[in-house]
Amino acid sequence: MTFTTRLRYRFGDIDDAGIAYYPKLLHYFHQAFEDWWSDALGHPYPRLLHDDRLGFPAVKLEAEFFAPIRYGDEPDVHLGILRIGASSVTFGMWMTTGDDARPLCRARIVTATVDMDTMQGRRLPDEWRARFAAFAIDEAEFPVGRER
Repeated sequence: MTFTTRLRYRFGDIDDAGIAYYPKLLHYFHQAFEDWWSDALGHPYPRLLHDDRLGFPAVKLEAEFFAPIRYGDEPDVHLGILRIGASSVTFGMWMTTGDDARPLCRARIVTATVDMDTMQGRRLPDEWRARFAAFAIDEAEFPVGRER
């Protein structure tokens, strides 16, 4: 299963070429990650950080861009989990528009599990490991690029 949310590209998200400024694509992936915590897991990300003292900083990132996103576009942002490790999680995220399942862009993001007080690694709590498993996808479900 994947989590999907829709985001709108606004004027400040677009560069002089008239397409999404690439750092904003990564920001939108993180917004979807935060929405996933609230909307799919029922546990807002600020609560996880501030009350539970658990963080998921990105430690490795690979991104590919296949088609432009323009001002006013409202892509669907999809999130699936490619791997759950002892103290890391690999997320697969991608954007699509409308009925077109071909990705506009995608990212593979590896996060570490850290204690927010020490910023030292810690084991992924079993509660989250079990709940994350519902969003596991295999590599074949992580969409590849568009034909050029």
